[in-house]
Amino acid sequence: MHREPVGRLLTAALCGVLLLSGAAPTAADQGSKQSAADRILAEVRQELAESSAAMVQATVDYRLAEQALPGARQTLRDTRALLATAQRAATAAAHQRGVAQTELMLASQDAEHVTALAAAQRSRIGLITRATYQSGGSFSTLQALLAARSPADFADRMAAVASITSAQSSVLAAIGRRQRALDARAHDLKEVRDRVARADELARTRLMQVIALEAQAQAAQDQVSQLVAQRRAAVAAAHAAQVIDDQQAQQQQGEDTQLLSELAARARALLGAAGAVPGSSVPVQPGALQWPLHGPVTSPFGMRVHPITGVRKLHTGADLGAACGTPIRAARDGTVISAGFNTAYGWRTVVLHGVVGGALLTTTYNHQQDMRVHVGEQVSAGQVIGLVGTTGYSTGCHLHFELIVNGDFVDPIPWLA
Repeated sequence: MHREPVGRLLTAALCGVLLLSGAAPTAADQGSKQSAADRILAEVRQELAESSAAMVQATVDYRLAEQALPGARQTLRDTRALLATAQRAATAAAHQRGVAQTELMLASQDAEHVTALAAAQRSRIGLITRATYQSGGSFSTLQALLAARSPADFADRMAAVASITSAQSSVLAAIGRRQRALDARAHDLKEVRDRVARADELARTRLMQVIALEAQAQAAQDQVSQLVAQRRAAVAAAHAAQVIDDQQAQQQQGEDTQLLSELAARARALLGAAGAVPGSSVPVQPGALQWPLHGPVTSPFGMRVHPITGVRKLHTGADLGAACGTPIRAARDGTVISAGFNTAYGWRTVVLHGVVGGALLTTTYNHQQDMRVHVGEQVSAGQVIGLVGTTGYSTGCHLHFELIVNGDFVDPIPWLA
């Protein structure tokens, strides 16, 4: 029974695993999972920017599976370790039960042997007692001595009486010893039976632990397999969505190329050689532009490398988070040179601000749900020119705000007040 503390520890550990892994999900658990999914969705949208909804969903599924896999695999390892411990404990309990059963069998045989000996002794004393009674009891012994016809006969009779008396005493002593032995064996047999009962109960407990942990290990294995399959499916979906994204990117690039070419030609015409300087080489002028709306930068300007497909793509502006219908304001005085629907950018407004600090500045406002200006209109800084929407290649309400310096996209954030 020295293994019992280990058994209690195993039971406690098993209960812990079952409570943690096997309990029905609570509302708090569901809320936590939902908040995690929302957080990952926001991260993916920030990382991928102007990607198709299919690509965003595939990447979210991949990220969820990727983040859940380590915990699921650790649960599987922990459960398997507990299962191995439980199996060893079950084997030990079965061994203890076998030993106890063997002890019970031997003790039962010994008790039966002692019982048989005691019965034989009682039978013998019964025979002696009956013989004595039939011969007249103690008076017949005295009569036998008085009936002696000679000293030699008296001596013989005296020796016979002594022999009978000794035999009776010996048998009575043996009966006493056998009875005491029988009582001791009965006590020992009860202890052995108690040990067998305890061993049976322990063996049943260990077996139930093994059964429960086997089910838990299978559930953990199923969860890991499901997550691996989910990740594999997400990768396949991402590669399939890449075809759509490539088509969108080609469409967007074609439309951008036309606009950038027109602005580059205008910059050279206005500035000469200075107008040919790449926008990335033009010194930043902080405060040259006002914020078009108040909202966080949900996806900054720059190159994107897709975490699954590895495809590189330039995010040509900065995404500003805001609810659909939020007013969009002109970042600087200027002239609307384009206002209409664009396949990639949805409802789009392009405002030319002219030469500022030796460079031609142009801003664009994309994915609007409503436009409030028209081509050729003069706008003032801070004037409402449209409303935030999610038209074109967009997966949620936001403003995709771009700055074009001479004929190149640059990060608009450093230019803002």
